[in-house]
Amino acid sequence: MSRSTRRSARLAAGGAVALALLAGCSTELPQPEPEPTAETAPPVLDADRFDRVLEETAAAFAAADEARDPEALRPRVTAPALDMRAAEYRLAEAVGDDAAPSPVTTATQVEAIAATYEFPRTGMVITQVPEGANLPLLLGFTQSEAREQFKLWGWVELFPGSTTPPLIHPDTGSAQLDADSEGLVATPAQVVERYVDTLNNADSEFADQFADDPYKESSKKATTDLDSRIEAAGEASIAFEVGDDGVLALATADGGAIVLGELRSVQTIRKTVPGASLTIGGEIGALLGDDTEVRGTVSGTSDVLVAFYVPPEGGEDTEVRPLGAKTVMVEVARNDDEAPAAG
Repeated sequence: MSRSTRRSARLAAGGAVALALLAGCSTELPQPEPEPTAETAPPVLDADRFDRVLEETAAAFAAADEARDPEALRPRVTAPALDMRAAEYRLAEAVGDDAAPSPVTTATQVEAIAATYEFPRTGMVITQVPEGANLPLLLGFTQSEAREQFKLWGWVELFPGSTTPPLIHPDTGSAQLDADSEGLVATPAQVVERYVDTLNNADSEFADQFADDPYKESSKKATTDLDSRIEAAGEASIAFEVGDDGVLALATADGGAIVLGELRSVQTIRKTVPGASLTIGGEIGALLGDDTEVRGTVSGTSDVLVAFYVPPEGGEDTEVRPLGAKTVMVEVARNDDEAPAAG
């Protein structure tokens, strides 16, 4: 159902309370009774207001992309999305040749919004396929406090063939989960921590808890291939850690959750053979500038966002399924003091 159809089908309910005043001087005036408190919180945004958030977010991206100025994003974009888009601008400038940041759209297929009285508040969107891309996005929004706007917190490109369980209709609202919420096969925070462990350790005790996914496979392959190419002069490795910006999580209709989490990867290229020549290309080389020689170590740090479907606790389905990912190199560093000593 389209958003306009959904809105036109929505019925507004209203009610009136009639108070009867009893005659007679000795009769006490009736006292107003407070409205009963709802047992469940309402959605924090209705469809029209969420539409405005999406429209203003799209406008902020259009202005910022044209000027390659991350400051133009601030009214509607926050970390880590803000940091990652700023890094994409830097990378596009370093690469040159009219390189462009990744395409983003807020045109939606599915919307979900938290039902809560608390802050921060969360919304999620599965988009149409952006122009110039092949796959839809999952966007995560947050409102940190009452005086703040809803802002884009992060986004991922969904993996080919990814399917998500039904999200609860925005007219009803979805239960908002925090990092330590229970009732799932793992808390949202544990999901990110355990996933990072599987990235760092091939024999991780949590490996069987996660379905295979293209991001894990591609990150390992990229590092293995680089290590093979430079083995005559050095070596390459990659390490992962949990990010600083926490998680976003909303309940799904089946009692599970969609979790959007942040992590960081650090790819390190180390020269191991004294006297050998080792230079680095790709994104790390572009961000290094004119001097791409590796004398000791060179490292590239990337922000990574990964979305997961986490099943409810106690069901037959116990496997956490990665749904999509996005990675952007945010900084490079070199340490020439780690050059190999001559024999």
